Amino acid sequence: MTLPLLAMLAVALVLFYWAWIASPRSIQTGREQLLREQGQASGATFFPVDPRRMLGDWDETCILFDPDARKACVVVRGKKAWTVDFDYFRSWQLLWTEYPRNPVFRFQHVHFLFETSDFDRPTIRVAVPSRSDGEAWNAKLSILIP
Repeated sequence: MTLPLLAMLAVALVLFYWAWIASPRSIQTGREQLLREQGQASGATFFPVDPRRMLGDWDETCILFDPDARKACVVVRGKKAWTVDFDYFRSWQLLWTEYPRNPVFRFQHVHFLFETSDFDRPTIRVAVPSRSDGEAWNAKLSILIP
């Protein structure tokens, strides 16, 4: 009776280690390598990541900015990335859906919609957590990309 319990406990510990320690480390290492490669290829610096210069979330689409090199790195789901000059972004809009009857979550689906000069990727959608964060980033983008 105790042998099956010990075996189940061992399996649970291995799964816990993999899910909470090993897997997140490998994901982070992959992102770091991706950003280093993009930085070396473009002459920009995207790693270490400065959260003040990162728009979006790793789980979706995010954009990292290097104002000194005037380059941006667009990362999709932390797996695919490409580096562009700031003039790649032709314009942007801060958009959201408003639900006036919901006082707690009044503004939902807050995101930026970037229009680009790329025929294959004419628009890029980047989600932001709130309207106030979006407005702050709107001001930052006006400074970065005049």
